Amino acid sequence: MKRLIVLLMLLLGARITAAQETISPALETHLEAIEQVTARLRGLEALTPVEHRFPTRDDVTAYLERELSVQLDADTLRRETQFYIAFDLLPPDVDLQAVYLAFLTSPAGVAGFYDTESKAMNVLLVGGGELGDQLPLLDQITYAHEFTHALQDQHFTLDTLLDEDAAAANPDASLARLSLIEGDATAVMTTYLQAAAQRSPMAALALLAQGFTAGAFTIPRGTPPFIVTELTFPYESGMTFVNTLYREGGWDAVNAAYANPPQSSAQILHPAKYLAGEAPVEVALTTTPPGDGWELLADRPLGEFYLRSYLDTQLTSRDANRAAAGWGGDRYHLYYDEAADQRAWALQIAWDAPEEADEFRLVFQQFVAAKGLVEALLPAGAPQAGCWADAVSALCLTTTAANHTVVTSAPTLDIARALYTP
Repeated sequence: MKRLIVLLMLLLGARITAAQETISPALETHLEAIEQVTARLRGLEALTPVEHRFPTRDDVTAYLERELSVQLDADTLRRETQFYIAFDLLPPDVDLQAVYLAFLTSPAGVAGFYDTESKAMNVLLVGGGELGDQLPLLDQITYAHEFTHALQDQHFTLDTLLDEDAAAANPDASLARLSLIEGDATAVMTTYLQAAAQRSPMAALALLAQGFTAGAFTIPRGTPPFIVTELTFPYESGMTFVNTLYREGGWDAVNAAYANPPQSSAQILHPAKYLAGEAPVEVALTTTPPGDGWELLADRPLGEFYLRSYLDTQLTSRDANRAAAGWGGDRYHLYYDEAADQRAWALQIAWDAPEEADEFRLVFQQFVAAKGLVEALLPAGAPQAGCWADAVSALCLTTTAANHTVVTSAPTLDIARALYTP
């Protein structure tokens, strides 16, 4: 798996073996009612019955432990860990597998998932305990969310959107597709909750109490903030994206997006780009390896979401978002010297317009100042527009033709300057 966000795709296709509790006829009737309401809210008819399962958290924890040990093999774990460290998103001593497992197995982590292989939906009872004749409201909205995934799969075949090889080559595009899927289900879930709250305000208050008691709203201690940001993006920004499509053309517009899915996180962040058919620009990046011992770990797009997240490590969210908003496409190369435990990368960004490149350059100067880097003197004729360094790191910015900007990062100024030469 490539990053946590793609692990979530895996959970949509997870197979889990769990003891199935006996469901009472009253609960079956209750679940059928939730499905009927959900189908009506989503505007999609269930084509076939959907199996429902209620695994325990221990079942899911055991599954995740097994799956993480397989999917996060040594090479993948090494590559993705170095990506997060290189872009200052996680600390250098991070244990990525432990962070994933702690979050996903907590009450604030996985509350349910849909299995694209067995076509079964799985819902964890947040409060624990045994199944009764009705689901508590907090579990009802999870059920509505997962049943929406079942409807999506029956009508649009989710496996065609969630391809592991494509995710490895372009995680930004995979993030965009996941945002469509999760944003759709979150929008339906939210509408279900709003309708339930209107019918019974006290039930909504009870839901909040239930969630806090069960720890569903409590992030596990020690979880890096960025992991939470990355995890919630497909749900929150995805729902905004889906709601925008719905306002433009109802569920027909949302359904059409499955045949023509968003191609970048920029289209999720700026739905007008998607509606205008503004696809990301293909960027060709050429770099010079730093030398012996350096390995190329990644050659792929970064995307507006990860760019703004990198800038957000030093700037206010407002400035970071403003600087990244003109993103039109990009590509980065990540190099790693394992013996020295050093990272170097080059990122070439295509901007929508010259003024967007100028905006980024100005904000980037604030960024390097916030990092405490000092401007370095460059020889006459140097291609870089500017370089900044301290004793252990250096950043350079180069402005190229056609509204492109290249940023390089390395442990020394010489490497940062030599990594990219136009």
